[in-house]
Amino acid sequence: MIDRAEKEVVAASRPRHIYKHIDIAVNGAEGRVNLAGMEIESRDLVGHLDGCTEGFLFACTLGVGIDSLVKRYSFTELPMLPIAQAVAAAYVEYYADTVQQEIEKYAKQHGLYLRPRYSPGYGDFELSCQRFLFDALQISKSIGVSLTDSFLMVPFKSITAVIGLSKDSKQCHINKCMTCTTKNCPFRKESE
Repeated sequence: MIDRAEKEVVAASRPRHIYKHIDIAVNGAEGRVNLAGMEIESRDLVGHLDGCTEGFLFACTLGVGIDSLVKRYSFTELPMLPIAQAVAAAYVEYYADTVQQEIEKYAKQHGLYLRPRYSPGYGDFELSCQRFLFDALQISKSIGVSLTDSFLMVPFKSITAVIGLSKDSKQCHINKCMTCTTKNCPFRKESE
């Protein structure tokens, strides 16, 4: 079933992406980050981008074909539904990682290191910040993703993120779970 889902997800996908180089200014004392002129209040984003003076706004999608495939499974073959969703989730992450290699080339040329992608909805980086990313990247026009009133993306297998660049390689490979402040995450390990 997984092999079949993989073939069908890849066939239904029309991957597209966009990214844009930006200036970043981190104000740790006030818990704010300035991304390309937009002030965002987020202590978690401040911690993630500490030491970064530039970076990228990023978006990618697998396209509407995945939504149609998942909807079809929900009506015709329910056991395939969670498998297709999981495969599509893995595929969009793979695609994002592949595109991010283009940004890594820029970083290497400039003696910089990438921070992991950080998306609206992580920690206290408000999901409403999606609107800023959509406007700054013209995501709807450029890659065909729209934003609902509740800041969710359609097609649903889409990613938006901020990628910071730093001169310090040690800060760039932080385990996300170790820095996340979310208390109700099922992956969070309780300290003994």
